[in-house]
Amino acid sequence: MTGMAEDSATPRFARETPDVEPAKLPVPRWAWPLAFVLLVLLLVQVLVGGRAALANDASTRPLAVTACKVLACTVPAWSDTSSLKIVDHRIHAAPDRPGVLVVEASFRNDAGWPQAWPLLQLTLSDINGVPVAQGRYAASQYLAGTHAATIGSGQTATVQLNVTDPPQKAVSFDFALLPPADGTNTR
Repeated sequence: MTGMAEDSATPRFARETPDVEPAKLPVPRWAWPLAFVLLVLLLVQVLVGGRAALANDASTRPLAVTACKVLACTVPAWSDTSSLKIVDHRIHAAPDRPGVLVVEASFRNDAGWPQAWPLLQLTLSDINGVPVAQGRYAASQYLAGTHAATIGSGQTATVQLNVTDPPQKAVSFDFALLPPADGTNTR
């Protein structure tokens, strides 16, 4: 369009203008401190709002725990059932109660942090390996009396359950430690 008469049908904002430098708007003195404060508030919101996700990752958990100590928030219990190892287990008939089996087991938390108590799954099988009974038990069912909210790092727990002997002949049993069913974070 340079050198030509501008078409009156072209909108004014689309017409060429001579090289004029745009005016620079002054930046108020308070803009940079405000931007910094807003950035800090955003980081706090990400830490507090995303603490569950941060706490569920081994590499960012220390950051989430430290931030929540400073900000007075809570971090969900760690849950990594692969780091729970069954160290002993046995099952036998209750001598004083016919039709009742006494189940005893011990497991250790090999995780680097305390973690949520797992669900304990017990499966009883017949001679062919076919499950004849299965039950899942929360910590309140397999731990006697009151207990801490978590199992500590390196701590061993001993559990005991009384279960009904199934009518089919159970000859073997299997334990599994599963993620807690209460919504606690899991790995």
